[in-house]
Amino acid sequence: MRMKTKLAVGALCLLSTFAAGLLVRGLIAPNSLDPVSSVHAQEPGSRRCSTRTLKGAYGIKFEGQKINFGLFVSVSRITFDGEGHFTTNEIGRFNGELVQRSFTGPYIVNDDCTGFLDFSSNLSDPPHEAHGDFVIVNNGQEFFIVDNEEGWAANGVGKKL
Repeated sequence: MRMKTKLAVGALCLLSTFAAGLLVRGLIAPNSLDPVSSVHAQEPGSRRCSTRTLKGAYGIKFEGQKINFGLFVSVSRITFDGEGHFTTNEIGRFNGELVQRSFTGPYIVNDDCTGFLDFSSNLSDPPHEAHGDFVIVNNGQEFFIVDNEEGWAANGVGKKL
């Protein structure tokens, strides 16, 4: 019986010490016992993007067609400078013919991670201004893009290298 009493007294002392520590901590830093007080949940869809979200080199696989003319497929390396300008080196096939080109242009990124880019395309004679709309996904590691020119049905996926 004496052993059980010693164990009970020891456990009670340990529990009392722990409770006293919590009480003193609560008096010194009243909200420090609330582990959620410093955590803020991000609202769904609240991710914010800017031109800096797209910075660095990405690989793009792009495919589609110019309506009533022919198929287009390509792979590209596109580099965004994080300040609204990009450079692309592309190789592919347009209606079976080899296409190898480089081009540059501006890009815009909206707060909601959508955006667009523009460039002068030499796939037609004379060259024309091309417009692509995109959405950034995976925290800037990828983007989906669609060619939004009249007469085109083409899209691609860009992945950070």
